[in-house]
Amino acid sequence: MKWLANFVATHTRWAWATICCFAVLVGLLVALMDLRGREHQQLTLLQTEAKRSSLEIQSKTLNGNIMGAITLLGLIDGDIKQEATNGLLSQDAHIDATLSTLGNASDADAVFVVGQDGLVKTAWDRAGKLFSGLDVSMRPYFQIAIRGQNSVYAAVSMSTGERVAYFAAPVFAERARATSGVGAVVARVNLELVNSMLRDRFDVALLLSPQGVVFAGNQDAWLGALEGVATPERLKAIRALNQFGAHFNKADPRSLPLPLTAGFETLDGKRFAVATAPVRWNDPTGEWKLAVMEDMGRTVPLADSLWKGLLAGVVIFLLGWLGLYLLKGRHAQDQANAQLQVFAAHQQQMAEFRKQLGSAAVQLQRCETLEQLAKEFFIQARLLLDAPQGVLYVADIDRPDVLRLAGCSACAETPPDVLDAGDGLLGQCAQDRQTRVFATPAGGHWTVRSGLGDAVPSALIMGPIVIRDTLIGAVELALLKAPEQTTTDNFAELLAALANSLEILRRNLLLQQMANQRPQPMEMNP
Repeated sequence: MKWLANFVATHTRWAWATICCFAVLVGLLVALMDLRGREHQQLTLLQTEAKRSSLEIQSKTLNGNIMGAITLLGLIDGDIKQEATNGLLSQDAHIDATLSTLGNASDADAVFVVGQDGLVKTAWDRAGKLFSGLDVSMRPYFQIAIRGQNSVYAAVSMSTGERVAYFAAPVFAERARATSGVGAVVARVNLELVNSMLRDRFDVALLLSPQGVVFAGNQDAWLGALEGVATPERLKAIRALNQFGAHFNKADPRSLPLPLTAGFETLDGKRFAVATAPVRWNDPTGEWKLAVMEDMGRTVPLADSLWKGLLAGVVIFLLGWLGLYLLKGRHAQDQANAQLQVFAAHQQQMAEFRKQLGSAAVQLQRCETLEQLAKEFFIQARLLLDAPQGVLYVADIDRPDVLRLAGCSACAETPPDVLDAGDGLLGQCAQDRQTRVFATPAGGHWTVRSGLGDAVPSALIMGPIVIRDTLIGAVELALLKAPEQTTTDNFAELLAALANSLEILRRNLLLQQMANQRPQPMEMNP
C-alpha cells in the first residue's frame, strides 16, 4: 500500500491511465464471463432437452403403440404363429385382414410376417407392392426378434428405396415370452414419425446411426453425411451392412462440417451449443445418437452481457477514483509515520535479540566444562550473529598474559593451542582490550594472520573477555558479511554474557583444583 500511495502521489497521470485501462479490462472480462456462463447454462438446458427428446423418440418407437400392437400379435395370434413356423393355415385364417387393420390404425407403410427361415410370409403394403418371399434373414431386426427381443431398425427399404424405420417384435411359439422367437412381426413406418419430433424444436437436430451416418433430422442438406473422417475401412464396413441401400455405392459420403460432440462449435461464423443423447433401439451394431444444436447468438445475445460489462467498468472506475483520493491522503500520513515505523522495528528487533540473548545466557551458565562452554557459545554465535566460524581462548589462571585454546568452530586447520597477549591480531586485541572489526575492502580480499590461521573471511570481529578490568579470554568470529553497528553492539552483549559464565566456570574449576590439592587427614590405627 505504501509504494502504491507513493506512486499515485508522484505519477498521477499514470495512475489515472491505469485505472481507465483496468476499468475497460474488467468490463470486458465481466461481459465475457457472463456470456460464457449464460452459454454453459443454456448448454445444460439443451442437454436436458436432448435427453428428453431421446426418451420421447424411444417411447414413441420402441415403447410406442405400434410396437405394442405387433408385440401383442406375436404373442397371442395363433394364425401368425402358425404362419411363422411354415404350418398349414386353416381356411378361416385372416392374417391379411389383421395386418391391414394394424397398418391403417398405426399409419404404417407396410406390415408383414417373417418366418423362422427369414422369408417374408404374408405382407400388407399400403402401395400394394408385393414382396412376399423376400429374404430378410440378414436384417438385424429379424436377428434380434429371433433372440426374443423387440427392436427399432432404421434403414433404407429394400423394396421402396426410402428411408424408413422397421418396428420388429418376435413371434413366440407359445403364448408367453421366451428367450427365442420363431419369427417376427414387422411394421415399416416412414421416418416422418421421427422427423416430426425433431422439426421446429431445435435449430439443428440430427439422428445418427451407430456408424455416424446422418439418417434423419431437420437439416435436409446434411442427410446422408458422415460424422468424422470417411476412411476406406470405415466406408467398406458401412457398405457391407446394406443398411443405407445404394446411397454409398455411387459416391463417397460427404463429411459433416463440425464434430457432433457435447460442447461449443463454430459454424459459418456462428457459435453453436451442441448436445447429444443416446437413442437405444436395440440395434446390434450400437446405439443411435441424437445430436441437437442451438445458435448462441439467438438464445444468448451478446448485448445483454455487454451492458453488464459496461456497468462493471463504471463501478471499477468510480472505485478507482475513490482509491486515488484515499491514497493521496494516505501518502502524507505514510511519510509522517515512516520514522516511527523504523524506530518501532528497531525496538522490536532489539527486544527479540534480548529474548534470545537471555536464552543464550541460560544455556551458557549450564555448561560444566570449558569445552561445553565453547561449543555452546559458537552455537549461540551462529544463531545471534550469523557467525559460522570462530575460536575461543581463555586466559591461564596462573599466567593471565597467556591465552589457551578452549574451543573452535568450523576451522579448516586447528588453531594454535597457546596464544600470547600481543601475538597476532587476536593477541593484540586481547592486550589492548578493544573490540576490532576487519572488513574485506572493496575490489578484493586480504589475507590475515589470526587465531584462525591464514583465512579469507568476509569480515572478522574480535573482542576481549574482561571481568572487572581483568582479561580472562578472547574471541574471534568470522562473519558472512561486514557487520553493522547493531551487529557490533550485539557482539559486545554476547561477550558480556560469555564473560559472566566463563568467570563462574573458572571459579568452579579453581575450587575443584584447590579441593583436589588439599591433604587428606591420616587415619589412626586402633
